[in-house]
Amino acid sequence: MSDISSVVKLSIIIPVYNTEQHLKSCLDSLLGSVTEDIEIILVDDGSTDGSPAICGDYRERYKQIRVIRQDNGGLAAARNTGLDAAEGEYVTFIDSDDTTETDYLEQALGYLGEGLDIIAFSYFIDYTQTDSSRVRKIPSLDGVSPAEAVRALETSGALNMVWNKIYRRELLIKAPATAFQINSEPGEDLLFNCGCFPKASLVTLVSQPYYHWIRRGEDTLANRYRKDLYEKNKRFIEARCGLYRDLSMEESDLPLLSKGNLAYIFTCIPNMYREGNRMPRRERIDFYREILGSEDVRTWVRVTAPVGTLHSQFIRLYRTGSAAVMDAYYSSAIWARGRFDTLWQKTRKRIKT
Repeated sequence: MSDISSVVKLSIIIPVYNTEQHLKSCLDSLLGSVTEDIEIILVDDGSTDGSPAICGDYRERYKQIRVIRQDNGGLAAARNTGLDAAEGEYVTFIDSDDTTETDYLEQALGYLGEGLDIIAFSYFIDYTQTDSSRVRKIPSLDGVSPAEAVRALETSGALNMVWNKIYRRELLIKAPATAFQINSEPGEDLLFNCGCFPKASLVTLVSQPYYHWIRRGEDTLANRYRKDLYEKNKRFIEARCGLYRDLSMEESDLPLLSKGNLAYIFTCIPNMYREGNRMPRRERIDFYREILGSEDVRTWVRVTAPVGTLHSQFIRLYRTGSAAVMDAYYSSAIWARGRFDTLWQKTRKRIKT
């Protein structure tokens, strides 16, 4: 039984797996404004480094902290364990290698109001390789419908993630389908939100950023070959279509839906040409033929205005109607880019030395 206050306003779930280098910074950023009506649930997902000792040390020092240890099951499983244990009226999630503004909890509690089911915040994106930061900004909207909130979050590129959102726990209890789906990485956040938003009544968006999403380039899944990426991305596309349908979003929202769905398709392309794990040409051609033959993709291309170089290139190549042309172009372009990046990294190292 928890020894925290019997009335918990907010449960913060932090999965921990081998993040001893970053965990203290994460916790210290939170604990600057921790109060009696907050609980922090550290789910140690089978760590093999010094993370368990850090969890134990902070548990001894702060009565608001609870520690749950389990065998390694992955991020989704750890978050589900935290959800099962949460006692707060609201719940939120933090990754153990990220940080928050020191007044995050103080500010967050001020937004938890009667009737609100979800609160979403702007956030910082911190790049360690370049020592730079930018803000992903969302508009301020107070107590709007889930459809209006999704529209604003999609436009801002801030729908998918869960760590910039707070959820009424009763909403999740009523909607068990909103549990995190195992083996859905790296899109478990999107699937979770596609289950949550249709169950909500009122959503508030906050333009002030409080969360720091720390991007360590060497760790990102975007740089690794994933054999199942296209199949998973089709699942995410289906979830987004279901979300728009469940919220009865309008025909005018089709370009927004289409833009996101196309992004899931064309981000599969570099994955097929990863150096050292290049997909066979026959399989690449099959991929291009499938999307060229899809009525849905044809509609998405028709209604979407190209945004950015990758998007524009994809649409131009798609309109050739040739799988062979698409494969030849991307095969050459991605090879050339890889060679340039390798040369650039070597040059950077020489400059630094």
